[in-house]
Amino acid sequence: MKTKLRGYIIGSFFVGLVLLSVLMFNILNTNDQELPSAEGGYLDLTKVSWNEEGDNLFKLDGEWTVSFNQLVQSNQMGNEADFITTQIPSLWTRQHEDVDKFTSATYRLLLKLPEDVQHFAIKTNNIRMSNSLYMDGEKIGHSGLPKEDHTYTPENTPYVATFTTDGGEVELLLHVANFDYATGGGILNSLYIGDIESIYKLREQSLFYDYVTISAFLIIGLFFLGFYLHLRKQSSLLYFSLLCFSFVLFFATHGEKVLYEYFPNISYAWFQRLQHSSNIVAIFQLLFFQRLLSEYAIKRMGQWLLYIGILLSLLIFLPTTINSIFQNVHGAFFCLVVVYLLFIQVRAIANRTTGSTYLLFGSITLLFYFIVASGEIIGYSLFNWAPPFLPFIYLLTLALFLAHRLTDAYRRNEELTQKLVEVDKLKDEFLAKTSHEFRTPLYGMTAILQTMLSDQEGKMLTLHQKEKINTVMAKVKRLSSLVNDILDLTKLKRRELNLHLEEVDVFTNTYVISEVFSYLYENIEIEVLIQRGLPYIKADENRLRQVLYNLIDNAMKYSNSGKVQINAQVIKDKMIISIKDNGKGIEEDRLQRIFDNYEYDHDEKVAGLGLGLSISKELVELQGGRIWVDSQVGVGSTFYFSLPVVAEKPENQSLFKIQRKVEVKERAPLIFPYRVGDPKDKKVIIADDNHSNIKLLVDSLKGEGYYIIAVDNGKDALQQVSENPDTDLVVLDIMMPNISGYEVCKKIRERYNMTELPVLMLTAAILADDIVAAFQSGANDFLHKPIDISELKTRIKNLLLMKETSKNALNMEVAFLQAQIKPHFIYNVLNSIMSLSYIDMEKTRKLITNFAQFLRGSFVFMNTDKWIPIQQELSLVNAYIEIEKARYPDQFDFEMKLEEGISGFIPPLLIQPIVENAIRHGIGNKKGQGKIQLIIQTTKDSIHIDINDNGVGMSKERLREIESLKHHKSSGVGLANTFKRVKQYPEATISIKSTENKGTSVNMTLPNFKRLEEFR
Repeated sequence: MKTKLRGYIIGSFFVGLVLLSVLMFNILNTNDQELPSAEGGYLDLTKVSWNEEGDNLFKLDGEWTVSFNQLVQSNQMGNEADFITTQIPSLWTRQHEDVDKFTSATYRLLLKLPEDVQHFAIKTNNIRMSNSLYMDGEKIGHSGLPKEDHTYTPENTPYVATFTTDGGEVELLLHVANFDYATGGGILNSLYIGDIESIYKLREQSLFYDYVTISAFLIIGLFFLGFYLHLRKQSSLLYFSLLCFSFVLFFATHGEKVLYEYFPNISYAWFQRLQHSSNIVAIFQLLFFQRLLSEYAIKRMGQWLLYIGILLSLLIFLPTTINSIFQNVHGAFFCLVVVYLLFIQVRAIANRTTGSTYLLFGSITLLFYFIVASGEIIGYSLFNWAPPFLPFIYLLTLALFLAHRLTDAYRRNEELTQKLVEVDKLKDEFLAKTSHEFRTPLYGMTAILQTMLSDQEGKMLTLHQKEKINTVMAKVKRLSSLVNDILDLTKLKRRELNLHLEEVDVFTNTYVISEVFSYLYENIEIEVLIQRGLPYIKADENRLRQVLYNLIDNAMKYSNSGKVQINAQVIKDKMIISIKDNGKGIEEDRLQRIFDNYEYDHDEKVAGLGLGLSISKELVELQGGRIWVDSQVGVGSTFYFSLPVVAEKPENQSLFKIQRKVEVKERAPLIFPYRVGDPKDKKVIIADDNHSNIKLLVDSLKGEGYYIIAVDNGKDALQQVSENPDTDLVVLDIMMPNISGYEVCKKIRERYNMTELPVLMLTAAILADDIVAAFQSGANDFLHKPIDISELKTRIKNLLLMKETSKNALNMEVAFLQAQIKPHFIYNVLNSIMSLSYIDMEKTRKLITNFAQFLRGSFVFMNTDKWIPIQQELSLVNAYIEIEKARYPDQFDFEMKLEEGISGFIPPLLIQPIVENAIRHGIGNKKGQGKIQLIIQTTKDSIHIDINDNGVGMSKERLREIESLKHHKSSGVGLANTFKRVKQYPEATISIKSTENKGTSVNMTLPNFKRLEEFR
């Protein structure tokens, strides 16, 4: 280590000695062609050779004559004693200590020029603070406007002045004024004379050097500023770019002062402030190395130097007369910073810091350049070659240092990346193996918990114990889901996941999944806005459902209450599917990471490993789409994903058309609805969008003695149920286009209960939640695809047997209720006949006749399967009314409104029990005269029956009991049983309205069968 350190130090000193030798050589060879300097205010240039091809460039250095405190013109030269000799270039305060710093002066030089050259030019450099140049009394150039008092105009900028002469001696006068700069005025840098071509060439070289230097630092500064914007953690990159920009400002306000080329109207006071602000080079250099080599810096010393630098930089806002006093302080500060940085860099080299040698070489170069530039400013010209190369060396060393560090960091990152890839692979293998091992015990735990909650064992558990078991069950299901996600992620990474791309209906799949989540999240509304009839997409149906499940589940988890909307639209050849929630939203800085593996919200209320979205992204991209998200904190998030639309999908014909032809590959064309069997047998409707499945089901069941009606979509299934009210069973596939099996089952349940029309679901779902959703929609049973034929036949027989048993039980209940009323009613009527026989024999005979008619009609009604003519039911009602009027004379009025010649068929014992209920429970408990009204109206398709009374009415609780088909102990064959009987008939409705102490109204609508065969 010591050997290397010694080598670095020796190398640094060697480079320093080389640079010093070059400078000393240049100092010792400042005059080309050994040009004689001016002596006593006279310079003879005829003794030097003037090259006709150019490169005639000579310095006007040496002894000039000068007169202070006045600006003298050639025609005012009277007393030569007013002029004294002075050395040029130099400040006048350095040559003449008794001269005031703020004054004016006239510099004079006699030149003897060759006669063979007529056109000459002079180039000025740094003449403080303003000047005017005269040749033989003629003004040929100026910078600012010199005067003998403070009314002068300062502007110290280089320029080129040309003049013409026939040779011989000429007088050069230079008026100079300074009333601002505290260190004094004068000619600080050499003036050059030569032919016009040579002088302008020198000017162009100087400008070229400034522009190249400015461009180099500006480009490097912009490059590293952009670098910093992409890597904000590395603040050293920002400080380096600012250091480059400060160098740009320095070179733009020094030398040829090219800033004036672009901002000619800027005041010189502001220009000087910009000149002095270039001292921030030291500040940014300090910040750069203090941050870059922080482990080797002396923190407190760096802070003090920074405070001093900021304080000195604030001096630029003071007037020039004050600010310029601190010129040497600025120089000392810069020198101190460089020495401090050299100390840091030596420590970095000693600790083998990458690229630190470049920094040491660069700092030594910068120190030399600072010495040279300071000499130029204070009037000591240390070199005369153009252009200087020291700034480029410094810039090159800094760039090489950063490049070396970045290359080294990139190499280390590559090594770490390789190690991380290997570790990540091991991690995936570990997770995959562990997940496989988890599956078996998780399934066992699920089975045990479900057994504990079963009917038999569940009765022995307390409510608190059941809640705990349900909590454990939820955790087990969540863990099972995570295991499946990990396995899917492993397959995706290994490219082992196989996709089966096919034409998929988005609406059906979305509706199915929304039904599942409606069951899981009852407090959140799921609104499916997808229109029916959208084109099919090319996707793997199972993986599409997995993506939808993940995105909807994510939306539901972060929406504690409210609404989740699902929509889809076709744009060009893609379908854009969106899932919108009104949750808490996602922070902007997490939007780019939200689809990364294991990226999740650290909310304790929401469990997860952050795999759902990343898996969804991979699945979508594998199917030729992409996924993205828009989110606003506090408003909600919308996830979008796109999938390709099927190029050409023939539009479905009208789904309500009864017959249409569909071609089935490799089979004879089917005509839908496809009918097989004897219409007198049990009627089974089958709905499946796959024609091959339909053919298989029909062929399997046609020998079982069923009348089968097969359709290939949900709407046709509902149409057939409506047209065949005596259907015994419906077999539904869940996944059907436009309207799913869930929707069909829900609509069926709006008309039929589970015993009146059983529904068997066919599903390929493997998730328990899908099966639960099927039961929630009203299915009686389900079968997994692929279907076992023997199991299918057995389940169908069981469901048909259940329907038959339920129907028989209902008929027996109605018959029992009919029979239950007769003993009580007969006993009351016989008592009335006996009492009336002692008073009025005529009325007694009429009552006996009506009673006989009522009994004869009642005994015919024992077969509840048959419908009877409506006139037969009305005859029974009239007989019953006459009996009640004989028993309770003058207690009520009965009014019957019928159409003339009314006809049709209705179920037996439908109107009379309601009329009896109105008399006994309605007006029987009413004080005063009661009134009962029976109104029957018929249309082509229906019969409307209204029974109204003005009795005591019923409470809301009693109405709810009747509508929910609950039997009431005092109801007899009253309203509850009538409700049950009416609702078992297709297209029949019944409703009841009642207000306590005002009365009750029962309204029924029945299908109008003109002939009994129509019902059968």
